[in-house]
Amino acid sequence: MRPIVSAALSAGVLSLTACTFSDGQNKLQAPPSGSRQRQPQTLEKQVQIYKPDGSRQCGGSGISPAVMEKELQGIRVYAAGKQTLRGVMFPAVCGGQTGRVNVYTIAERGLPEAKKRGFAILPY
Repeated sequence: MRPIVSAALSAGVLSLTACTFSDGQNKLQAPPSGSRQRQPQTLEKQVQIYKPDGSRQCGGSGISPAVMEKELQGIRVYAAGKQTLRGVMFPAVCGGQTGRVNVYTIAERGLPEAKKRGFAILPY
């Protein structure tokens, strides 16, 4: 019985000291799972924006890109998908942020309105 308690205690301590880290390899090269892309109808200048999806470690999966896209009503959206922020560390703790964000390619003219709605420019 003692080895089981020792192993459980060691695993518990190790899980409290770990951190999750994004290595920058999660790029939107091909449409990621759960994403969609539309063909632009005009040659408008485009920009990528993002907003955290609200997912939490040890919890739910957060808001889907399709549901969050409703917050962009009135702004032309060319593509939507889910991505992990790169170069940002998040402590591994239940209830902590996961770094998962919903990413949208929008017409640049819609950027000021998107910022008012809590979206930010994707830094990479």
